[in-house]
Amino acid sequence: MRRMDREAFAHAVRQPSVDVPHAALLLAREIAYPGLPLEPYLEQLDALATSARSLTLISDELEQGAALATHLAGEAGFQGNVVAYSDPRNSFLNDVLERRQGIPITLSIVFIAVARRLGLDAYGIGLPGHFIAGVRAGSRRVLLDPFHGGARLNLADCQRLVRETAGYQGPFERAWLEPVAPPAILARLLNNLRLIYFRLADWPKALAVLERLQQVQPDEPAHLRDLGLVHYQQDAYYAAAHYLEAYLEREPDSPEAIAIRQNLAEEFARWARMN
Repeated sequence: MRRMDREAFAHAVRQPSVDVPHAALLLAREIAYPGLPLEPYLEQLDALATSARSLTLISDELEQGAALATHLAGEAGFQGNVVAYSDPRNSFLNDVLERRQGIPITLSIVFIAVARRLGLDAYGIGLPGHFIAGVRAGSRRVLLDPFHGGARLNLADCQRLVRETAGYQGPFERAWLEPVAPPAILARLLNNLRLIYFRLADWPKALAVLERLQQVQPDEPAHLRDLGLVHYQQDAYYAAAHYLEAYLEREPDSPEAIAIRQNLAEEFARWARMN
């Protein structure tokens, strides 16, 4: 079953138009919820759109988007989990739909999925430290924060969010407000889980996350490094050596490559002699 899930996810992220909610549920099934049925959660998104259908009577699409963000945070009950932000359940879409709690990116995924079902041109925005959503209508747009009650944001609000969440004090870059492609949304979601499972030293789940990250971003050398280090933590030295050697070939002069050579080369050589 797990192999089938891996293949299903790999197929999903290769599509010209990636269905983010579907792919996010596939991730949940493989990483944390074996056998999870996907259809009931996709039907929940359909039901949320049906419950908000009256908002399409609003003539201005940007106002529709703002009203939907308020509706999801109010009547539908979706809230940012500020009490247990690092709980991995906040990063699994099935949990977010069941518990009506999440982090910025998963709440934005819910908003975007429902907005698109209502015919709105909604998209994700990957601010450093805080994910938000946008709705476009021609050359106009509205920026919304599903984590903070669906609040409407201006540029100063976005600058404040970046300062508070990422600690960045430099000039705001308008490129941060550009739409994020679906694979990049999935990569950011997975990176959140990678950090959580590294912090918890849950290496089997960290490995599953990294394998999916490599599928989404096959050209990212850091995933080879992290795969090697996680295999090493699990005493899987052959696999660790395979990934770390591949990383060293790709990034021979990086500080991490130098540290790997200094700290692990002798140990891998000793392990090779024993085998």
